[in-house]
Amino acid sequence: MKTTRTTDLLNELSTDDSNIHFKSYITSHADDMSCDNLQDYFNLYFKDHPELLTADVIKRSNLDRGYAYQILNGRKPHPGKYKLVLLALCAGMNLKEIQRALTISGNAVLYPKFPQDAALIVCINQNCTSAFEVMNFFAENNLDFPE
Repeated sequence: MKTTRTTDLLNELSTDDSNIHFKSYITSHADDMSCDNLQDYFNLYFKDHPELLTADVIKRSNLDRGYAYQILNGRKPHPGKYKLVLLALCAGMNLKEIQRALTISGNAVLYPKFPQDAALIVCINQNCTSAFEVMNFFAENNLDFPE
């Protein structure tokens, strides 16, 4: 997702205090504004990645189709941490984007001192794109995938 540095946004707001400038600021930086729910966050991500098909992402995640669609359409705003990580990873999100999704959902971010979280971080950084690849990595390293 395209983002503008927060300091750049602050500088732009500091240059002019007129209401007209503020309205154009909001319009021009709509994509930079923080999402406050997973539905909006995933919608923006899919908008920025038109090559992704929702059904393919869900299939690669190996999540129950109904559960995954509930996450994506906002009916499941606080999904399980590791289910959300699988869905985001299968959409091709990078570590920063996944950490943001976890924060939005009210989950703890991936913590490198937890072996399972560290393994997921490695999978994300290796651009794993399916639950199968993640489960293989866990099996190769004698780890159980967290529920």
